[in-house]
Amino acid sequence: MSIPRVGNAAQALNRLRQDELASRRQASTILHPEEVAGRLSPARLLTTTLGGRVRHITAADLVAFRKRVAALGERAHVGITAAEALSLSTPADVERAKREIRYAMPAQLRAGNVRFVTNSGPNSKAARHFVNVEFVGFAAAVARPGTPAQAATALAKHGRVRFECSCEHFRYVLRFVATAGGWVTGRPEHGLPKLTNPSLDGACCKHTVRVMTDIQASVGLRQHIAKMVAAERARIDRPGGIKPKVIALRQAEAERLLPKNARRIVVPASARGATLPPPASAADIRQALAAFAGKGDVTSDAIARALSALLPTGAR
Repeated sequence: MSIPRVGNAAQALNRLRQDELASRRQASTILHPEEVAGRLSPARLLTTTLGGRVRHITAADLVAFRKRVAALGERAHVGITAAEALSLSTPADVERAKREIRYAMPAQLRAGNVRFVTNSGPNSKAARHFVNVEFVGFAAAVARPGTPAQAATALAKHGRVRFECSCEHFRYVLRFVATAGGWVTGRPEHGLPKLTNPSLDGACCKHTVRVMTDIQASVGLRQHIAKMVAAERARIDRPGGIKPKVIALRQAEAERLLPKNARRIVVPASARGATLPPPASAADIRQALAAFAGKGDVTSDAIARALSALLPTGAR
């Protein structure tokens, strides 16, 4: 199993995104939210695999779809921790990651966003895949007291992330789930996966399973996240239109971050099939915000900003 190349990752990913968007615009079989709400034209004759076989969608299917989307939305947060993402992933995707995906290499870091390159599976037409991870609490981590290393550890161990993968499994099976659950980065997807994942199961593809494992375990990655935090602090201290620093890794440097053996992927039995706790209400967030707002110290200001970011846009 060859080590993937990190060079040209940005250009390759941009081409994949453009091809995916062009393909989606030409698609005629997408089940839209308005149709899930009950206004599916009989002329459309869309099909689903809900129930285990391919057949035409019925009114009862639309009711089942609405319930599944609502259940997913009830556990939605702004982002998800790496441990939560693994616990919500299907056993099949975790097993595929264990068998087939050995490498997750950071290629570029910039202002809370990290682009990873992974190897592909043995039957894949692609030589590599790209996983983008956005650390939702990056701004708060930059502002919090402590060293960049301490901020990086907090982000890697406990920080919420949003992510996407360039693979077809994420595109067709999981992007809608990630959109409805609040942990997708990049392009949102509102067309329900009526054939590939009508029960809306899972969170990570096999490539993101490997990335989420390494985010929690890789000391080398944490050191580069610390560099990203330090670069952002330096940028904030020198206002005047300075762009965020891009930390691009060369192939040799990326390979030095790899462990001698692929890190063991572990999802505790107690966590399998887990559900996320319900998000805090806007009233609860405002009450907590009032306890920290206006105190004037650095810690309280950072906590207040993080709490404010959790409020829905219209409630701020």
